[in-house]
Parts: sequence; structure tokens; C-alpha cells
Amino acid sequence: MIDQLSLILYRYLTFLFFPFIKLVIKWRIKRGKEHSIRWKEKLGEPSVERPSGKLVWLHAVGLGEVLALRGLILELHKEKRNLNFLVTSSTVLSAEVFEKNCPPKTIHQFLPYDIRMYGKRFLAHWTPDLVIWSEQDVWPELSCLAFKFGIKQVLVNGKMRQDSFNRRLKIKSLHRLVYRNFEFISTQDLSSKNFYQKLGASCIIRTDGSLKPHCPPLLFDEKNLKAIKGAISNRSVWVVGSSFLEDEKIAIYTQKLLIEHNLRKLLVLVPRFPDRAHEILRLLKGFEVKVYSKGETPDVKTDIFVVDSIGELGLWYKASEVALIGGTFSNVEGKNPWEALHLDCVITFGPRHLKFKDDFKLLKDLKLAHQINSAQELFNILSRKDKISITNSVRKLKKELKKDLNSLTKELLCLINN
Repeated sequence: MIDQLSLILYRYLTFLFFPFIKLVIKWRIKRGKEHSIRWKEKLGEPSVERPSGKLVWLHAVGLGEVLALRGLILELHKEKRNLNFLVTSSTVLSAEVFEKNCPPKTIHQFLPYDIRMYGKRFLAHWTPDLVIWSEQDVWPELSCLAFKFGIKQVLVNGKMRQDSFNRRLKIKSLHRLVYRNFEFISTQDLSSKNFYQKLGASCIIRTDGSLKPHCPPLLFDEKNLKAIKGAISNRSVWVVGSSFLEDEKIAIYTQKLLIEHNLRKLLVLVPRFPDRAHEILRLLKGFEVKVYSKGETPDVKTDIFVVDSIGELGLWYKASEVALIGGTFSNVEGKNPWEALHLDCVITFGPRHLKFKDDFKLLKDLKLAHQINSAQELFNILSRKDKISITNSVRKLKKELKKDLNSLTKELLCLINN
């Protein structure tokens, strides 16, 4: 009874928001926060037709989460070639980058607002055979509607920290109601499993690890890679991927040390938010700088190249020997290290990496990642004369971790086929 009352209250609150939705969307479009053409998808109105045959709907909230689904999609596609996939996310950035790295037989749409009318419209069009929610982004109305429609649901890549658990505990009855809709929950670690149990999840809860190690490498153009290497005369390159201000300050000082020691490496800065380029450029006085958005390319004299664009990270990870993972010197608490590792970069990371604590620990223990606390420590790694080779170790690690993905895929296929 209490659980149902919590859902009624949730519906009432979303109903209060309903009259203002189009105004909010219009305001967000002006600020680049919503897609100017595809915004009606947020109202449950599809922009493409549903493909014929069985369809699996997967949802993740943002860029990192939605990219993490690609390995699972590829594994399901390998086992069942006629499967179609619908992937939803909430942010413009996630849509743009995902579509550049889109798996086969996969469509992207924006998730509709969690209002009953929009959810019904969305589900009536797509009629998925299975819903796969990812990490923590599960929407109560949509989940309850899918359950009412008789659609099986699971949660994969479940990850919950203490602070997230504390917030959810305040509305435990609503989460308990939603978790009843699931056939099973697959978590990344045992602590997350315990949190889901404490929130009242009564379905099977299994631990399969993170999906991020199973993702294919970010795509890049081989011709562009060859052209860049020629333009810089095969100089050594190092990159800061998905960078924030604190990461950039460490990297810039490290680059200064390299130049002072006559080590002519090229530093590439790929900010998490490209519109911060003007802020970064103010820090680069005294360096030879080129900027992607100005149509410039690095050459033999360039000290620092600022890539203020979306979807270029794969190219620069592939071009680099060493990567500093962004967010690991800021309160963002880290970004995904696997994207760099998949393209054979030696990983370095700072002291702030709570969001990917287990990933960095695993990679550090295997000597595939190096924790640094200062520009001097980063300089020491970059100035090593011996080249660090990680390819064989990465291949061995992927093979070992693949067992968990195979087990999860098997369970999902059973639900799809039944």
C-alpha cells in the first residue's frame, strides 16, 4: 500500500511539471541543452520507424554510461544477428558521440520525460521485447508502464555509492516498487548489491562486474591518424582526455617541464566540455598553440593542441603513448580509463577517482595504470626512455573479464527468447 502511494505522489509531482514542459524544452534548446530538431522525442514522439522483428531497448543517462552499453550490444548481436536495438539517453552530447560509435542494427532516441502520456506513446510505438536499464537511471513511470505492458525488464551495470544509497533511502518505498518490475539486477560490485538489497529489491541480484572493459575502442579515421603523424614528424604525443581545469593545470606545468628538458612531445588537451576552450587558452601564454575549431592542425613546432570538439577522443588516444585521465584532479572524481586503454595508451591518473575507484585499482595492480599526485611525477613517467608496452597485458585482461559478460549475455538471451 505504501509503495503504491509513493507512485501516486510521484505521478502527482510530474503532473505539476507537465504544463511547463514545452517552455522548458524551448529554453533548453536556446542554450544548446536540447536537440533543436529531435526535441519531440522527449515527448515520446519517435523520429524513425520501428524496425521489424525483436527489439531490445537499452537506456543509460549520459555519455559515459551510454558508450558503456556498446560491448553488451555487440555481444548480443553476435549471438543473435536478427536482434534490433533501441538505445535511449538524455543528453545531446551522449547522442552525438554515440551515433559516431553506433553498433550495428542500433537506433538512438532521446528518453521521453517520465510522464504517463509520453511513456504510453513511446512504448506503443517501440513495443520492446526486453528493457535493459543501466547503472542507476531507472524512471518509475516508464518502468511501471513497461511492467503493465508485460515487457520484461532488467538492470545491468548497477553501481551505487553510499551517498546515492542515502538519497534513495529517503524514498525507499518508490524504489522498492520499481525493483519489483525486474527479472534480475546485475551489479558491478558486492557493495552495490548490498545497497540494492537494503532498498528492498527482491529479485535475483548477481554481480557481473562493469560493462566498460568490454566496450570496443572509440572509432577514429586511419587517414586522419596518418596525416597527423606526418604533420608532427612522428613526435611523441600525450593526451589529457575529458579534461577539467585542475587536470589541465597539472598537464600544462608538466609540458613546461618537458620543454625545459628539451623533450619535444606534443600535448593534446581534449576538454570534457569543448566550449571551455577560451578558458584553456588563457592558461597557454608562452606556448606554441593550435586549436581544432579554428581549422588548425599541429605541426613540428606545436607545443599544445586544443581539441575543442566532440567525438575526436578516439583519434587522439590512438595517436598518444600516454594518457592522463580527466577528472582525476578535480571534484568530478574521474572519467572512464578503459577508453584510453582500449587504444593502447599507458594510463596515468590523479588522486581523485572515486567514481572509478575499482577500475583504477585493478589497472594499477596490473601495472597498466600509474597514479600520480603532481606534475613532477607525471613528468617522470613521460620522460622515461624505455617505452612501456601494455598490449599483451590488456589482451589477457580482456579475455579474463569476458567470462562475466558471456554469463550475462546468456541470461539476457534467455529472456529475449522466452
